[in-house]
Order: sequence, then C-alpha cells, then structure tokens
Amino acid sequence: EIDLKYLDESGFCLWSEPGYTYYFRGEQKRLEQTHRRGRRLSIIGFLQQQISFVYGLVIGGVNRKCYIQMMEQEATEAE
Repeated sequence: EIDLKYLDESGFCLWSEPGYTYYFRGEQKRLEQTHRRGRRLSIIGFLQQQISFVYGLVIGGVNRKCYIQMMEQEATEAE
C-alpha cells in the first residue's frame, strides 16, 4: 500500500510586481510606480486526497530549509 501525498507552495503579497500585470490586447502596458506594501506570505502544504491536508505558513519566501522541515515533520508522523 502506498500513501501518496502532494506537496506544493504558493505565495501571496499585497503588492504585485509590474511584470505580472495583465492588459487587454491592443492596449499599451502601463506601469505605475507604487510603494511596496506589506510582506510576502507563503503557504506550503501536503495534500492526501480525501484524507488530510497539512500546511505551514511562512512570512517571506519558502526556501529549501522550509521544504526539508515540512518533509521531516511528515516523515516523523508517518512512522
């Protein structure tokens, strides 16, 4: 029997990078110079369909250390 879990990360921010903006076809892209607002909030989580969802919140970006901590915690609880 295999316990299959999906790991993913997503980030949220109050301020959007100008490179990630969308405009209608035929319109010129406009970049407004605004002040950065807030800090990035990231969520990293394990999903085991119809069984569980375990997640952690990180202020700032998720790095290799965060991934390893989450994976070690999941492995410990699986024993």
